[in-house]
Amino acid sequence: MRSLLAEGKGKPIYGVLGPRNPEAYVLKFKGVGKLVYVLGPYVTATGGVDNLQPYDLNLTLLEKYGPKGHVLFEGVIVSSSYGRVGRLMEGYGQEAVMAFLDTPLEVCIENVKKRRAARADGREFNPQNLTSKYNEIVRSKAKMLAEGKVRVVDVNMKDGPKQILALLRKAK
Repeated sequence: MRSLLAEGKGKPIYGVLGPRNPEAYVLKFKGVGKLVYVLGPYVTATGGVDNLQPYDLNLTLLEKYGPKGHVLFEGVIVSSSYGRVGRLMEGYGQEAVMAFLDTPLEVCIENVKKRRAARADGREFNPQNLTSKYNEIVRSKAKMLAEGKVRVVDVNMKDGPKQILALLRKAK
């Protein structure tokens, strides 16, 4: 997402999160007919809708920016539970795309260890929570594929921004 924010020259939009944390960013891409909105703040090492609290802000912001253009959002919490966000997306039918990175669990674990080492976090890492979340995401994806209410695509972990831009360029 950070790569897309940089390429689209994301401009922060401040609102429900106060003057320090953007609620969203607006981006413009060549060949994309609408503005693109990325939800959640990207001001710390982590970013996205996992940083929106309370969780219902996800719904508020989806409803606010959905009619204005394309909306992108990412986060582990939202990826592992279909719930109200998924049902809201169903209203967009096959125009709604749930994109899942194809990152293997082992790579996720190594990435967390690298981030911890980079910030000198000496606590012992127990991959149990990450593994559990990863498996929830796999189950959530399988359920979405089976139900067919929204489009589900796999995104290559190295080529993700290009794939997402291609989806945006083909979208209405």
